[in-house]
Amino acid sequence: MSELPKFARFWMICRKPTGPVARTEPRQRYSTFDDAARPASQLAESTGAQHLILETVAIIRPGDDTQKGLF
Repeated sequence: MSELPKFARFWMICRKPTGPVARTEPRQRYSTFDDAARPASQLAESTGAQHLILETVAIIRPGDDTQKGLF
């Protein structure tokens, strides 16, 4: 897998999931890791819950056969 171009990368934050049906919110996108880290830290402090920073790692397009063999 090759690294995504800079224009395609973004970060999001969410509360650490507590189970398989947990919702990943909020859904705000950030253009840098540092931009996401500040609000993640503020949310963790204000809620007392762990928060994650998520990064895009791949773009899967219709018709891509990248998941072949996993299921």
